[in-house]
Amino acid sequence: MSIHSMMHREPKDVPSAIKTVFSYKKKFFRYIIAGGIALLTDLALLYFCTEVLKIWYIFSSIIAFAVSFFVAFTLQKFWTFDNRSIKRIKKQLAMSFSVALLNLALNTFFMYVLTEYFSLHYFLAQIVTTGIIAIESFLVYQYVIFLSKPEDK
Repeated sequence: MSIHSMMHREPKDVPSAIKTVFSYKKKFFRYIIAGGIALLTDLALLYFCTEVLKIWYIFSSIIAFAVSFFVAFTLQKFWTFDNRSIKRIKKQLAMSFSVALLNLALNTFFMYVLTEYFSLHYFLAQIVTTGIIAIESFLVYQYVIFLSKPEDK
């Protein structure tokens, strides 16, 4: 797009751009809320499994991560990204699970490194790890997994 065309856009483009920005902010806000619910699920299970059930913190982290995956998928698909179509749900679930497996590996790696090499408490290590994974996941969900397709309508 040339500079001339950018400076001489039709006024009808402005409301569309504003709508896009607000839609993106709303989606990101919902992503944070849904992610927060999944995070609370993850942390509660991590604590419960480690402190109450006396499971090694790495195994506790895996259990918590797996349960929070289903919480996150459901909220992200149907609420955050307002993707109500069930036509591609199996593919979306498989893709989300693949991302979750990658995230599980990243989660386990960062948990181990931050706890064993940086002497962070396992709980703080999980919070830091979750922040890293949250950014990567939003981008994948937004631009790959829950991107609206014509066949969804």
